[in-house]
Order: sequence, then C-alpha cells, then structure tokens
Amino acid sequence: MPWRFFTPQRCVQNDRKFHSFLIVYKITSRAGDLTPPDGHFFLVYPTVFDKMSIMPRMGRFFAFLLLGWLIMAGNPAVAAGPFTYRSPVSPGGDAAAVTVVGQPQTHHIVRYENLYKIARDYDLGFWELARFQRSLDHFYLPWETDIVIPTQWIIPPNPGSAGYLINVAELRGYRFFPDKHEVWTYPIGIGVFEYKTPIGKRFRVQNKAVDPGWRIPKGLQAKYGMSYMPPGEDCPVGNRWMGLSHYGLHGTHAPMGVGRLVSHGCIRHYPEDIVKLFDMTPVGTTVDIIYEPVKIGFLKGRSYIEVHEDIYFKIPDMLQYAMKRLQERNLAGRIDWNRFLKAVEEQTGAPVDISR
Repeated sequence: MPWRFFTPQRCVQNDRKFHSFLIVYKITSRAGDLTPPDGHFFLVYPTVFDKMSIMPRMGRFFAFLLLGWLIMAGNPAVAAGPFTYRSPVSPGGDAAAVTVVGQPQTHHIVRYENLYKIARDYDLGFWELARFQRSLDHFYLPWETDIVIPTQWIIPPNPGSAGYLINVAELRGYRFFPDKHEVWTYPIGIGVFEYKTPIGKRFRVQNKAVDPGWRIPKGLQAKYGMSYMPPGEDCPVGNRWMGLSHYGLHGTHAPMGVGRLVSHGCIRHYPEDIVKLFDMTPVGTTVDIIYEPVKIGFLKGRSYIEVHEDIYFKIPDMLQYAMKRLQERNLAGRIDWNRFLKAVEEQTGAPVDISR
C-alpha cells in the first residue's frame, strides 16, 4: 500500500523530503471513511504515479481524476478574481448593477491550523479574517469545525481608468479593467501609525524590478546597519517592486504582515499576489490611494453595506459617516434600518444585505 502515516511535526522536520507528496486527511469510499489517527494524515507516495504508468489507459484516466479530486477538495476557490462588475447608472443603484463581487466560502478546520494559514489560503489579510471571526483564538482553533470565510467584497467607486485602487481603510487593493468590466482584488499590508500610507493621492507606476534590493530610508539605516539591503530571503520588499515615487508596491519576506499595519508607508502583498499584479500592471498605470471605511454596493437589485474599523482614527462618528454615505445614494427610505445599524455597530468588514 502506498499510504503511510506521518505526524505534522515529523513532516515539518523533514519538509524537503515530503514537498512533492499529496497530503490527504480523509479518504471516502463505499466501505466508509478511512481516516488516520488523531494528529496524523496520509501521504501519497510517488509510487502511486509509477503504478499509474502501467495501468490501462482508462484506468490511468480514472486514477488521475481521483487524485485531482483529492487535491482540489482541499483547496479553496480562487478569491482574487477576476470578477465581473457593472457600475450603477444612478447613485441609488439599478437592477442590473453588480458592485458586490465574490461569494462567502466555508472552511473545515483541521488540527494544527491557525488563522494566519487559513487567511493566506483564501487570499485574505490576517485581520480581514480575524475581525470577521472575532470569537476564535488566532492559534487554538476548534478543529473539525466549519467556519465562514468572508471572500465577498463591495468594490469601491473606481475612477474609470484601468488602474490599481487601494483602499487603506480595508487593507485591500482593486485592479480594475473597465474595458472588460473585470476587477482583481488583493489583501495588502500598510503603514504603521508613525509612517502612514499616503491617502488621497494619485500615483503612477514609475519603474518595476524583479528580485529587487532595498534602499533603506535614512531613518532606518541605524536599525539595519546598512543603507542598502541586497536581494534575498531577508529583504523586506520581497520578490517584486513597483515604484510610485519613494513609496512602492511590493512583496514581502514576512507574509504574516499582510492585512496588518506593518510597513513604513509602502504597500505589501503576499509573494504570490505581487507576481500576478506585477505581470498585469505596466509602467504608467495609475495607482489611487483612498480611505473609505464604508462602502455601499448592489447585487441582484438589492443594497449592501460594508463597514470597516477606522484603523487610522479619521472618522469621529462612524454612524453619522455611514448615514451620510447612505443619503448620498438616496437609500434612506429603502433599507432595513435594524440591519444597517447592526452592520455599523459590528464593523465585520463583510457585505451585509440591508434591503427591506
């Protein structure tokens, strides 16, 4: 049999040996569920593929089909996009408007998982998931439990150009392609309080680099003991750089910082996300940076609101601010006020249907 048991600890200790194996937590058949002991999982050895080579053609087809199902069953749907959108023809929306994209997913927690890993698996920033699932401990999760993953968003009002719109308030960026009515979205890490990411400005991508080094700002050179850090695993700008002036869009050597306030003003992305964004963003692309904690959206003729925490403490009264956004859309007489007030109070960062 090509099935053997390994504990997660042993797998981590021997990661290089096991990187090409398929991890399986449960096998379902007519005879019932085959599951390993607690704290273990199955590893499919490469001998499985060797045996496939001597199978009849139809046998190989069904074997690969089974292995493909096992792999995809453990992977979340792609959360970044592309998503199709349609801007409303009037501020109050219309039946054909689509500005709520994506859809929530369900994740089954297995032993030894934590919110950092789950967030990255679904292309979410850490706080994006942690704030939505506030009752959960970040590291000690209730395994064998299903949780909702908030992979649905209201797209911010875009300037109509094929650019990258960064909403600092929600720690997320949106890459628009208006000619195709498509948008891609990625979680980001932003500047800490002392070095806030600039807001209300339009930049353009001035230069791009693969595996860049980091020219360290003067205020940080004493901390790092150098003025320039060469490319490598310890370089904070990661594997891609797109310069906007003295700020930039880049990857990171510390993915746990995505979805948090961690940088000195630049915008960090997961390594896998910045590669995609880099390839679809030529020099000259506009980059608009806004701060919008309250968004109104439309889907299938219904109205939604998405409320985020005021991470930079710019909104004195969130309720008044949200009501103003509602009035701008002429929606005050068309909503369920209980749902609206609950959404403003909870600030989960996920779209809430507030239609009557």
